[in-house]
Amino acid sequence: MKNLSDERINQLKEETPIFIGNLIKQARSKRKISQTQLAEAVGKDRQYLYKIESGKVTPNIATIAILADALGLSLEQLIKGI
Repeated sequence: MKNLSDERINQLKEETPIFIGNLIKQARSKRKISQTQLAEAVGKDRQYLYKIESGKVTPNIATIAILADALGLSLEQLIKGI
């Protein structure tokens, strides 16, 4: 097993929420769904969805899976490439 440096850990903590947020935003835009519509579909606040899409918060894996499902994607389809 590889030991990760503090620098690498910090890099992943910084980049991953932004990457996930961009993937969710792209999938939502591709399906022509507004933030409000998606937020309502998954029982979240639109502001929270905005924060996810802009990388300001790090959603847990369950929230990411729920968003993927609402977008008609599997979790694997949404996060491939990370």
